[in-house]
Amino acid sequence: MSLSKSLAEKGRFVCPALPAPNNLISRTERILSRWPDIVANPPEKDRERLVAIVREHLEHDDWDGTRLSLMTTAARALFDQDRRGRPELAELRDFYCREVRVSTRPAFLGGLFSVYMESFDATADHTRQLAAALVEAKGRLGARWRALIESVPDILSPDVAADAIARKMVSMDDPWNELRRMGFRNPHAPGLMNAAHLAYVGRIGPHLNKRGEMERLFDWLKPEGQQAKTAGAGEAISALLGHWVSRNPSPEDLGYLTENTVGIYGDPRVQRGGVWSAVPPDRMEVILRWLTGENIRFFLDVVSAVEDSHMWEPRRTFWLGLHQRGRIDAAWVAFSELAEKEARRRGAGGRGTLKFGLQTAGYSRTNTSLLVLKIGRKIVVEGSHSYKVHIFDETSQRAPTLYQPRYDCEAIRLIPGAKAKSHNGDWQGWVVENI
Repeated sequence: MSLSKSLAEKGRFVCPALPAPNNLISRTERILSRWPDIVANPPEKDRERLVAIVREHLEHDDWDGTRLSLMTTAARALFDQDRRGRPELAELRDFYCREVRVSTRPAFLGGLFSVYMESFDATADHTRQLAAALVEAKGRLGARWRALIESVPDILSPDVAADAIARKMVSMDDPWNELRRMGFRNPHAPGLMNAAHLAYVGRIGPHLNKRGEMERLFDWLKPEGQQAKTAGAGEAISALLGHWVSRNPSPEDLGYLTENTVGIYGDPRVQRGGVWSAVPPDRMEVILRWLTGENIRFFLDVVSAVEDSHMWEPRRTFWLGLHQRGRIDAAWVAFSELAEKEARRRGAGGRGTLKFGLQTAGYSRTNTSLLVLKIGRKIVVEGSHSYKVHIFDETSQRAPTLYQPRYDCEAIRLIPGAKAKSHNGDWQGWVVENI
């Protein structure tokens, strides 16, 4: 018995009386929101076994007892990134495409439509083969998939499908929710939806120097109540930062971009890899430059709030002046316990934008906070409460390093080979001379 006939035999039933649809519709929406795909996503350990089972059925042309759920779940494994190009599975992939062309089971066809979208690669043979088969089966698809084709007629044309979705996204105020209303249950899904995301970023990239476009992109990357998008996020961050390689936005936009980018995807100085690995060096330099300035300003603001000293205004002018002239390559803060409380009161340290370390020396140095700077080949340590400016050669194995969770200002003071000066006389000139 063929697979199509076997599945058709199982599909014969007497339709029972149905209750009023309103309650069913709301329940269906809740279910689809929680489990948006109709094809089960098998764990990696089971994928090879599932494919082997269906392959054996095909080799023996024996489909008795074959469940539809097995066929659709195995399809997801067969067309995943690890298996869709394997030559020994080509016959099985061809079989699935042939079945799509002749099947009358909407659930099977919908399952393979879902597989087409998830495994989408516009240049790959498997995508073109599935698309061609689904085009022939359009009249037999379920209502959800027919509506999706009606909304995006080119969705089964691999060369233009992603851009067709992106063009619609460009005109949407809220792409995440509007795509869901169109029938895309998980707009952040891999495959076709990620290709659409990249096409969307490419289309709006030239306009991402405008606040409204920035806000719309962040709402797409991190919809309310949803996990942040990670696939393609590096490209989105690159597009946001690309306008500012040789200039800065307004202070308000700089703060907005820094807060949202780092708030969603973490501080690239302490969170290596992830989405930041896809950001090119010239764009990474932009966010690091911004974070350097934010760290310096935040250090001076917090320490000014917890230490009553007339010395802070000259220090603010000096260090920010160096930063504005492009002399400071990187900055990191280590707050005292008192200053840490003030920093957290201002929203830093948690899911807020700025991260910082702690200064742990006790006794007379309990309230000392540190600003650790990289300036060329030098490491400069500035401190509060009469702490001297210390300058180290970066090549020294004992020189402090940036981005550490804890610093002991007394231990730093005792490191041999450092140059140090109190904030008396022309200390600014001394710093410039020694960096």
